Parts: sequence; C-alpha cells; structure tokens
Amino acid sequence: MTEAELIAAYRAMCLIRVFEEEVLGMTAAGLVPGFVHPCTGHEAVAVGVLAHRTPEEWVVSYYRCHGHALACGSDPLAVMREILTRQGGLCGGKGGSMHLADRANRFLGASSIVAAQLPISAGVALNEQRAGDGRAVVVFCGDGALGAGVAYETLTTARHLRLPLLVVCEDNGWQDHTPSHEVSSLSPAELVGGLGVGHRLVDGNDVVEVASAAAELLAECRAGAGPRVLVARTYLRHFHAQSGRDVPPEYRPAAEVDHWRGRDPLEVAANGLLALGVDPAPVRASAAEEVAGVVADALATPEPEPASATTAVAVAGWAGPA
Repeated sequence: MTEAELIAAYRAMCLIRVFEEEVLGMTAAGLVPGFVHPCTGHEAVAVGVLAHRTPEEWVVSYYRCHGHALACGSDPLAVMREILTRQGGLCGGKGGSMHLADRANRFLGASSIVAAQLPISAGVALNEQRAGDGRAVVVFCGDGALGAGVAYETLTTARHLRLPLLVVCEDNGWQDHTPSHEVSSLSPAELVGGLGVGHRLVDGNDVVEVASAAAELLAECRAGAGPRVLVARTYLRHFHAQSGRDVPPEYRPAAEVDHWRGRDPLEVAANGLLALGVDPAPVRASAAEEVAGVVADALATPEPEPASATTAVAVAGWAGPA
C-alpha cells in the first residue's frame, strides 16, 4: 500500500470501529431491535479485501455485515438508520442489523442464516461468468459457515464451473460460544484445501497483508482460474452477539483475549503510519467526528410509517401468481 492508501484504509477501519461501538452502546440502551453481531476486531478484513474490489463487482455478506457495507461505500447514515429501523435506512428501516443491502454500491445483501450467502454468491458469480465482463464476486463468511454442507456443495460446484468467486473466511476461532477446534478437527484452510480450491492464509489483523493477498486472489478469479478462498485469521474484540440491554459477559480465556487485543488491527495500521511519519490521531478523530454526526442524525429520524410495511415486497409491475 502507498502512504495515501494506508491512510484511507486506516480511516475506513476507524470509522467502522467507532460506528460499531456506537451501535453496541445504543443496543445496551434498548434502541436497537433484534440481535447485533459486532465486527469490532474484523475491520482489516473488510477494508483490506474491498480495497481491491472494483465498484462493479458484487459483494455478499452474512449477519456480521456492518463493516462490509461501510467498506463497500454505503452511506454511514443510511446504514445507521437501517440498524435503528428508521426512515431513510438502506432498506427503509425494515431489515435491521442483520439484513443490510445496498444495490447502488453492489452490496447484494446479508443473510442471517449461517452459510446461506455462499450458494447465493455462487449464483451471482455464474451470472457474471456468463456476462463475460471479467468481474469477480466477493462473499464473506465466518469459519463456522465452512462446516455447513452447503459450503462444500458451493465450493465443489464453483471449482467445477471455474466460477469467479472469492470466498473470504473471517476465522476468529470461535463459533458463537464454542471454540472452533471443538467443532472441527480441520482448520478452514485444510477444509478448502481438501476440496482442491486455491487459498491463502493471512494475518487478518494486518490490513496491508490482507489487501495484498486479496489483490492476487481477485486477479486470479477474474482471469478464469476458478474460485479462491482467503482465510483471514482474526478475533472479535467484543462478543458474538448482543440483544437488548444485557451485555454478554466475557466467555473466552483472559490470556487469549489479551493476546489478540495486543494485535488490534487499528493499532497495527497506526504503527504502520507512524513508521511513515504520519500521525494517525487526526485521522481517527476525523472518523469519530463523522460517526458522531451520523448517530445524532439517525436518532433524530422517525421510524417508518406503519403503512410502509406493505411496500417494496414484490417486484414492480408484478401482478401476482396467475
């Protein structure tokens, strides 16, 4: 990354971090309905991968989707309004935290069903392959998703058809409250390697390393080499999920948490800037100031009118089943 690219990446990561911390605070205050799955600690994965995705390429996500939408270029205010189920949200305030979608920025959407986004992304990749425009498709998942049967079906089909699909596995070592090694004896890299799918294992807390690997794998996908998997080893700073005012207690070993907090992706990037003679403090302050304005505006926005519940539920012009 150039100095300018690292500054931009660091600001994007800071914006995601502060955004998520504000969301968690509002969740604890009872202002966010449903479940919230924070991506604090995963910021370098979203920003690093999508730094090399072209604006015309589709991105598919899962329930831990806020950072992916923001890294795709979605308006932070529209994202916050959606999470708070307010008017002007990405989906009109109807989808909430786990179902963000932004067609204008080619963010196809997020699924709350574990691994369901994988076959969806393969279908999109097949469509892009047939269009012949040399575009790839990016799909994010957690390491738990690779244990689902549909993941094997998707990767096997994608390999057979040589689909231009980049699967980004955010491997944080936990599946909800269970350590991943207690669920599977094979790592994500071993799982996909056994299927013959090309893959890379990277430090998911180093945005420079993530971006470099993503650039190479996306180029291979676009060139017709078939699907690729980027396994980014990372860690959640917070918990798997929160609903309502009860903040989940820490359930992971203290030594493990301390180790990963010492590898915070924002600090890794900040140290990189310092090595270039760039002060990261103003960059982070700028992102925090932007999020503060977003929160104030979103909280001042009214909820959708009840009558809007029946709108945008069918394709325009569709008269219903014959």
